[in-house]
Amino acid sequence: MFARRGISLPGLGVTAAVVAAAFGLGLVAGWITDGLPKRLLAEATPSPSPSASVEPGPTVEPSVPPLEPITRALTADDRAAGVVTRAFRVRGDGTFTVVPGTNQPDPSKGDVRWVSVAVEDGVSAADGAFRDYVLGVLNDNRAWGTDGTFQFVATDGVADYRVLLASPYTTAAVCGDPHKAVTVGPVTEASPTPSPGAGSDLASQASPGAGTGAGDSATGSPYDGLCTEDGVIVLSIYDWTAGLPAYADDYAGARSYLLLHRVGHLMGREDSTCASGRASVMDLQRDGLAEGCAVNPWPYPDAPPVLPTPSTASPTPP
Repeated sequence: MFARRGISLPGLGVTAAVVAAAFGLGLVAGWITDGLPKRLLAEATPSPSPSASVEPGPTVEPSVPPLEPITRALTADDRAAGVVTRAFRVRGDGTFTVVPGTNQPDPSKGDVRWVSVAVEDGVSAADGAFRDYVLGVLNDNRAWGTDGTFQFVATDGVADYRVLLASPYTTAAVCGDPHKAVTVGPVTEASPTPSPGAGSDLASQASPGAGTGAGDSATGSPYDGLCTEDGVIVLSIYDWTAGLPAYADDYAGARSYLLLHRVGHLMGREDSTCASGRASVMDLQRDGLAEGCAVNPWPYPDAPPVLPTPSTASPTPP
């Protein structure tokens, strides 16, 4: 038809080029018409700025003062107290292992107060020696049970009193105020029966799984409201080894003071201040005393260390 009218068609190559160009232009137009509105909309609607992330509040850390290295030579009394090294960890594992074993009360002595002793995991100490030393101080006749008032007996079960040997960090974390006295006299009445924990208000708090670290279970977390109101004494391995400034090189006296001063708080005794003469065990003696005062680690310092055994000999006739 076109030939009859004198119209000539372009060649095949030109036709193909035109078709390809048209197809490409169609793709470009489609991309523009589809994407441009979205981009314009995105530019017109400002994206919200990310909100400031809420950082957790600062964790309250216990205050542990700088600790000087312990350089003195260890003695036989140190080893008897469970001290095995001058090196120490500032922060232990935070769990305690109760020293196993339960002793039997002495029927010739007074009512029983059961005592469990535990050492923080990661603290280097001779656990058994430490427990025996603690019980020896508690049962000294110059201590709180003088004249057979009552006796302290070791147990690895539920206890009236619990003594923990800990790193300096854990000591500060567990007992923020070790000088707080209980408000209503002794934390427990003396147990009149030989069953550990009998009559003890601490039984429910020291049961397995309670997280006290000093109950029937061998280990546990210490961070569950311990110290005076719960019948707990926490002793720093640093103080136990290095002693106290006021006691100079009387390390045995410093240990007795640390232990018996805290027991006094468990019995409802408040801190006091020495004015002159021999200090009371409840006087603050850690760093020093007023001029004219002398240190004293015992509640009854004039009593003989051991209660005399009653004689069974027949009286001499007149």
